Amino acid sequence: MMQALHIFRKDIRHLWPECGVYCVMLLVFAVAAPLVWPGSSLTNPALAAAIRVLTFLIPLAFFVLIVRVVHEESLVGVNQFWITRPYRWWSLLAAKGLFILICVLLPFVLMQCWLVHHAGLSIDAAASGMMRSILIVSVYALIPYTLVAAITATLTEAFMALACMFIVWLCFLLTVNEGNSMNLSPPHSWAILIVLFVGLLTGILIYQYATRRTHYSRIAFVAAAVLFIFLLWGFSGARFGAPVRAMIRDAYPLSSESSLQLVVLPGLLPDHNRSTDMRVQKDSVEIKLPARLKGLPDGYRIHNPNVSFTLEMQGYRYTSPWQTANLGVDVLSFPMLRTVFDRVGRKDVHLHLELLAEKLQPGISRVVTAAESFNVPGSGRCIFNQGFPVCRYAFHMLSPTRIEAIQGNQACGISTSARPAYATFPVIPDFSRIDPIVQQHVRFDRKICPASQLTFTEYVSAGRLRLQAEIPSIRMAEYQAR
Repeated sequence: MMQALHIFRKDIRHLWPECGVYCVMLLVFAVAAPLVWPGSSLTNPALAAAIRVLTFLIPLAFFVLIVRVVHEESLVGVNQFWITRPYRWWSLLAAKGLFILICVLLPFVLMQCWLVHHAGLSIDAAASGMMRSILIVSVYALIPYTLVAAITATLTEAFMALACMFIVWLCFLLTVNEGNSMNLSPPHSWAILIVLFVGLLTGILIYQYATRRTHYSRIAFVAAAVLFIFLLWGFSGARFGAPVRAMIRDAYPLSSESSLQLVVLPGLLPDHNRSTDMRVQKDSVEIKLPARLKGLPDGYRIHNPNVSFTLEMQGYRYTSPWQTANLGVDVLSFPMLRTVFDRVGRKDVHLHLELLAEKLQPGISRVVTAAESFNVPGSGRCIFNQGFPVCRYAFHMLSPTRIEAIQGNQACGISTSARPAYATFPVIPDFSRIDPIVQQHVRFDRKICPASQLTFTEYVSAGRLRLQAEIPSIRMAEYQAR
């Protein structure tokens, strides 16, 4: 342990200028970011552009600092001076890990804590989001960056390796993975991929420090990246076919409520309902069926609906992956591959339709009195911005929320109305970002005053469901969105 601390102190002495520049960047971001939040009195496009540049430079500073500290005792080659010293490899690895934790991760976490505090939010309430942010930053940046540094000899080589990784990932998104954004992945697939990937990268990093066999470490790194992309391609694109669909069906059991049914209505949709609602990929068309979900209890909602369908006719059968769908009032919209549509669209086919979703029920309603700045349920805080509240949360907003506003009697230059105004908060998923504050604009149909009564109703999960419907004969072309 003393040897690891000795190496750590040496790294601090050598790299304090780089650490200082990095900390100044974080300090500038912490001061400047709140100035462009919605509701801020300062509106400066140049400042907003500068902050966007900083959000790019800070991750780049991550990379430079990690590469520089690892290259202080480069693992590539056999002529380095440090090899002649009695350094134990685990002490060297521990020293580098300590530097990354204290000089790279800790200042970043302190910057995010300051922004959470500056937004008027509770640090304690943001603890879970902070831990998840640290985990994501470690998985997507710190561990891969450290391994890249360990298998390269110079900063230039490290940048070239990073550029190759970025180009491969971009090509994957633009070609192989194109059109998969609407496909449903199996439950826990991302967690499994992350655990597998982190385990492989950590094992390769330890192997490189223990043996310094760079050639084999590079091969293992490329193999791990190929395996990750292959699994991601198979799960996110549902290209593993039946196993993926079986895993999803197992997580969404058929509904045991006999009153809950997916009913396909007779006839065609009216012309005013035939317009396109979904942003389907260019290789797909949107299908809009007249359908209704019967038996859903009053006040309940459906969240994240997905559809899989099977088309059958003589000599042909096609089963789609689970794809994002829209379930509205008497209409169900979902995408269909254009190649499939062109083949069967004008023919009579048998349609087997499955819908899965999460049921949401209204939770406890809480009433708050609006002010220029006020706390709201979910550990959030709202301010007024031009007659509309803007609510801030730390890292995520995972519960869909309905807000009812009853105009107060206080005169504020806004015409009052006897009827309530309504707005909803969508889900904002928890993912890593430089600025930890997420903004929710409360989109009422009219402006409201401070002193208005706002009722927040969070929707909580009431279980998952899967429903089926059979149509013996249908022509899909008659239900294409226009």
